[in-house]
Amino acid sequence: MTDQVQLLLIEDDEDDYFLTADSLAQCESPKFSISWAQNGDQAIEYLKAQSFDLCLLDYRLGRENAIDVLAKLKALAVSIPVVVLTGQADSVVDDLVMRAGAEDFLTKSEIETPRFMRTIRYALVRREIETERMERNRIEQQNKAKDKFLAHLGHELRTPLASILGYTELLLDDHHNERIQPELSTILNNSKHLLSLLNDLLDMSRIMANKLELSPTPLHLASFLTDLYSLMVMQASEKGLVLTVVADSEIPEEITIDATRLRQVLINLVNNAIKFTPGGQVTIRVKADASEKLLLFSVEDTGIGMPADKLDKIFQPFEQIEDLIHANHGGAGLGLAITRELVNRMGGEICVESTLGQGSQFHFTIPLQCDDMSHWVALDLEAPQRITPASINKDLYGNVLIVDDLRDIRRLTGSLVGTTQANVHYAKNGMEALEKIQESHAAKRAFDLVLMDIHMPVMNGIDCLKALRRADIFIPVVAVTAASRKGLRESLLEQGFDNVIAKPIDREALSEILSQYLHTTPTQQALAPKNDSPPSLVVVEDDEDVADLMTMLLTALGYNTTTAHSAKQAISLIEASPDTFDHVMVDLHLPDANGYDLIKALLKLSDGLTFTIISGAETDPEAVADLPVLQSLLKPVSRDDLSQLDIPIRNK
Repeated sequence: MTDQVQLLLIEDDEDDYFLTADSLAQCESPKFSISWAQNGDQAIEYLKAQSFDLCLLDYRLGRENAIDVLAKLKALAVSIPVVVLTGQADSVVDDLVMRAGAEDFLTKSEIETPRFMRTIRYALVRREIETERMERNRIEQQNKAKDKFLAHLGHELRTPLASILGYTELLLDDHHNERIQPELSTILNNSKHLLSLLNDLLDMSRIMANKLELSPTPLHLASFLTDLYSLMVMQASEKGLVLTVVADSEIPEEITIDATRLRQVLINLVNNAIKFTPGGQVTIRVKADASEKLLLFSVEDTGIGMPADKLDKIFQPFEQIEDLIHANHGGAGLGLAITRELVNRMGGEICVESTLGQGSQFHFTIPLQCDDMSHWVALDLEAPQRITPASINKDLYGNVLIVDDLRDIRRLTGSLVGTTQANVHYAKNGMEALEKIQESHAAKRAFDLVLMDIHMPVMNGIDCLKALRRADIFIPVVAVTAASRKGLRESLLEQGFDNVIAKPIDREALSEILSQYLHTTPTQQALAPKNDSPPSLVVVEDDEDVADLMTMLLTALGYNTTTAHSAKQAISLIEASPDTFDHVMVDLHLPDANGYDLIKALLKLSDGLTFTIISGAETDPEAVADLPVLQSLLKPVSRDDLSQLDIPIRNK
């Protein structure tokens, strides 16, 4: 409650005015500053000139009464608590003024009693509560407007970036452009940098709006660390750096954590270490502390380091160390701020040690959550000093299914296999792999090779293999595992796997496996990876450049592709030929409809369609829960993203 209350007293009797004012003057806290109006019109003039915290209103004002004045206040849109004073109690009058908008009702005989001041205090408290509610509502509306703006900004920036990245990749792949390869690489790298800045900005906005949610799930820790190494080792090698992963203790086989966010934290730290290390090495360390129930991570580098007096700034949003900016390393100063917030939300803490010119060490802890504290294993990752890519025989043909729950690892393995002439297919868990293998087997288009990760959600690799063998499907299945415990290879071979390859995947070992199971000449089976005729797609995208690019990429991948630039065009296409198309790729933000509504409209015209959502904003899980949406892609969509799509031909 404020120390000084601005009060408007509307009273036509001078004696009653002095009586009320004198009673208010005796109050020590709060103090009242009183303005006196003798009728409704004069009160309106006061209210137009200044704001008040409270109004005391006499019921009878000559030819007017309190109900007339309350009506004038309502017409003026004045939000102020009003306590009506009258000469005598009257339940009918009490009810009328309360219905007209008064806060309370008192008789003038109560002015000198404790009830008078208590009523005023209650009215002021209710006023503060209402003010706080309105302020919260205002802030909520501002946040909604900001979220809407950021979603729109993300969409508007991702759409042109899709064209820039996509066409640059196409130009880089054209051997006629060899003389401008450096310039094209510069465009591609800077476009990726812009995309990274955009992702950081949107992540930071979610954190500041407290809208970032964690999704803890079981995680096989050794596989996770090996996958992380596989993703980052090439980037380190390109700078001539040695990247190693070291476990300073045994680690639990499985923990419960949000794997996506843990991976984001480690990638942020490793990316920074590589960026600021001109030579030497980057080391990822992990240690499990059973007594403290903590998992400890460190990312150490031999880079340029930071001065001690600057270290308190680096975790602040939009803060950068000036010397580093001058070194032209770029960035918006959000990566480490996001990293700290993610670690804190996982229940941990992060800190940094650094010596200028010698390197930096980032340490963070997270609570150790694992069901079996006794089942711990040693991590054994043998990191080579330099990556020396072995050549993979390019003249190999066939169908290869890559099964891994991590999209980036699927893409990485697929890019290696894709250097051959083989057709690459993908599945993200054992159940999905089982369905695809059974379908291909029934269609007599059996896979020549399956590269099967062992630790996956829904169905793991071992259970998937057992299900295949029970179904009398004996295609070659090679286990892909990061585990290194003694006897594991023999155990997997005994369970029916045809071979075992370790993570991170070694090119030479992969080359031997591909040479063993794929064909050296094209076969009819290898030439038809999915169906005798490819799926027919409709791409619904209002940006013509993006639509043209996606059409080119999808056509190059073997799809029959038709373009629509609006919801109306898409509806016309499906309405004219409801059985022609298998799949629709829908942009969420169209000029004449949102993507969710369009999907529902198209399903009414042809209920066998399936969909992919492509958008500059993340998909709402609730909005697609009951829709046949096979996958969602975030713009900009690359050729690699599209190559991982698995679009079935519908039953027509």
